[in-house]
Amino acid sequence: MDRMDFIQGVTRTRVLEKKLLSRAKIDRIIEAKDIDEVFKALNETEYSHAIAETSRGEDYENILSYELKKLYKTMREITADQSIVDLMALKYDYHNLKVMIKEKELNKDLSELYSPIEVVDFSKLKENFLEGNYKDMEPEYREAIEEVERDFEATKDPQRIDLILDRYYFKHLYKMAEEVGIELFIHYVKDIIDFINIRSSIRLKRQGKDIGFFEDVILPNGNIDREDILFTLKDSVDNMLHKFRNSRISPGLLKGLESYKETERLSDFEKYMDNYLMEINKPSKYVNFGPEPIFSYILAKETEIKVLRIIMVSKLNNISPDAIRGRVRDLYV
Repeated sequence: MDRMDFIQGVTRTRVLEKKLLSRAKIDRIIEAKDIDEVFKALNETEYSHAIAETSRGEDYENILSYELKKLYKTMREITADQSIVDLMALKYDYHNLKVMIKEKELNKDLSELYSPIEVVDFSKLKENFLEGNYKDMEPEYREAIEEVERDFEATKDPQRIDLILDRYYFKHLYKMAEEVGIELFIHYVKDIIDFINIRSSIRLKRQGKDIGFFEDVILPNGNIDREDILFTLKDSVDNMLHKFRNSRISPGLLKGLESYKETERLSDFEKYMDNYLMEINKPSKYVNFGPEPIFSYILAKETEIKVLRIIMVSKLNNISPDAIRGRVRDLYV
């Protein structure tokens, strides 16, 4: 990968970065009295085109979906190497695989759940799937689908569809990051695997799952050895705080575990996971030659969209500004 190939893409990304919502703007939106005032505030930003197409506060998801589609369309247009965008888009392919398989196995119409963001041509993949033509699928997708179908035939457990496809997603994502070979991307994937493994440990202990289920869920390829995660099955949060205090992700992990210990809400843990992943991307603002700013901008915009979703849902449910402020993620700018 030649870093000089990204000069034009980085130049255009710098322009887009200036249009990201500032912390001050987000604070003003949080203080809005209702969803209509949120829309009015956003009408003065890059979201104005999407706002114009929406008349009801309950349709906020249309605004966010519009911006997400625009984000990926723009980044594919300006990026010299599509694999950079693919790293962030891959999760939508695996989301669509979950929807596609559940439609078939549960005999339900779930068409409204599909994401328009994709790496592969998903309409073609779905056509092949419904026709039983697996040989023309990319190997990673074919292998994942075949295992899910074998498992569902044996267990009839739709929850395991998500479990298995999550495992294949992170395996695929790690392979892609290794192939691109950029240190930030590899760190990002390994770090998120660590966070998700520890979150899974907490969740499965709460559900009283046994070691066999635990082994199915815990992912490989993190910084923290998979066996060390498996040994936390009987650990308290205090023990986990001690055990992982020197891990690479400890700046965010310890805050997340402390917050969970206090509130017993995994959403609080996830907030610190997201904040940590944003923090490791912030040095991309000072990279002039290379793919890092493009990757980090996509993360920044997706986080901004996530923050707006939190605010909009909170406004519709009459959540106080102080409570909303405690839920929102750190921004890139």
